[in-house]
Amino acid sequence: MRNVLTRLRVWFPPPLILLLFFVTDMLTAIPRFTFDIVNMGLSVLLTCVCITMILHTVWQMRMKRTTLNPLHADRTTTLVTGGCYAWSRNPIYLGMSGLQLALALCFGSLVEIFAVPLFMFVVARLHIDIEEKQLRKRFGVEWECYMQRVRRWL
Repeated sequence: MRNVLTRLRVWFPPPLILLLFFVTDMLTAIPRFTFDIVNMGLSVLLTCVCITMILHTVWQMRMKRTTLNPLHADRTTTLVTGGCYAWSRNPIYLGMSGLQLALALCFGSLVEIFAVPLFMFVVARLHIDIEEKQLRKRFGVEWECYMQRVRRWL
């Protein structure tokens, strides 16, 4: 089972999972509610916030000279706990979830809105759980304190 999970993680990195959800969302979109300018406004606002959060997190990781690759969390050199990481242990994944929600709002599709928690579940099982085990091993008590202080998503 662990070997299968490892293969799935390699075959489906988080950006590819998001892309697959985007494509599936667009193909299965059944608009149920539309508020035209309100939907578009919320979608654009949420997209801007999420992209800003993702870029800020990437910048933080680069400044701390630590890995961004979710397949190699064992190569993490520094536990980043400031900025976006002060209120979410997974700000990039949270931003990706927000982008998916923004797409759902843009299309006015309830199906897509219900797919957001599914995306979060898939990413958590395939990537976050394993990343957190590796970080616990690497940082020990420091990770435990951080984990108790900051929630996984929000």
